[in-house]
Amino acid sequence: MNFADITKILSFKKSRKAITPIIAIILLLMMTVAAAGAAFFWLTRIQGQLQGGTESYQGRVFEGMASDIVIVDADYSTSSENLTIYFHNIGNRRIPINKESISSSALTTTWILRDADSIVVCATDWSGSPTTQATCSSGCGTSNSVYIEVGQMKAVTLTTAGTTCDISSQGSGKEFNFVVDFSGKTTSGGSFIS
Repeated sequence: MNFADITKILSFKKSRKAITPIIAIILLLMMTVAAAGAAFFWLTRIQGQLQGGTESYQGRVFEGMASDIVIVDADYSTSSENLTIYFHNIGNRRIPINKESISSSALTTTWILRDADSIVVCATDWSGSPTTQATCSSGCGTSNSVYIEVGQMKAVTLTTAGTTCDISSQGSGKEFNFVVDFSGKTTSGGSFIS
């Protein structure tokens, strides 16, 4: 290779156009802005999903707090085999005792009765239908949409004689526990001695 060839090669390399530093900086800035924008939209989507889950959870918690029934007392009469439960609505919305609409075919309030050993005696609604279920003989009303209003105390009497909830054969002086579910709006529990 001679000197002329070497100068041609060197001049060829010099004539090639390269990216100037200003264009390189502009390209880097554009890529950085694009990456930051993509990260921003990704993070806001994740934050929105997390916030939506939190708001949903808070809604359920506040609804549960708003729906609160306490059982003030529960008395069992061995002679009539009736259980009278005294409810007090301390929440801030009314709670249904029976079916909430005409289209509903049965009382929606249900209960689970357990003996002192936590063995389930019965788990029924209060409709009395079929006849093997406890019957709400007073306090539930005969029409649809009977409620325990905010701040109201209400006595509900259940007839247990001849049903799966009949505890007369277990003798007197026995402790029983129960949980009442008011149409899925709230629950409350208590105990009584037969």
